[in-house]
Amino acid sequence: MLALRQIHSTQHNFVTIQLPESFTQYDSVEIIILPVETLHKKQLTTQEFLARFAGAIPEFPAVVGLV
Repeated sequence: MLALRQIHSTQHNFVTIQLPESFTQYDSVEIIILPVETLHKKQLTTQEFLARFAGAIPEFPAVVGLV
């Protein structure tokens, strides 16, 4: 699978993408647009991080008889 990942700035809700030469053999491409989070997000304190992600990782029950 040939893939290209780039981050572009928008200009009045428009984006122009120039594909590399490796895409010239294709008549069409699939484009998926995702917003990019800003890099200036507030860094969470340890307490805020734990409060936000507590319980996000499931606890797996002990498997009896594998040892």
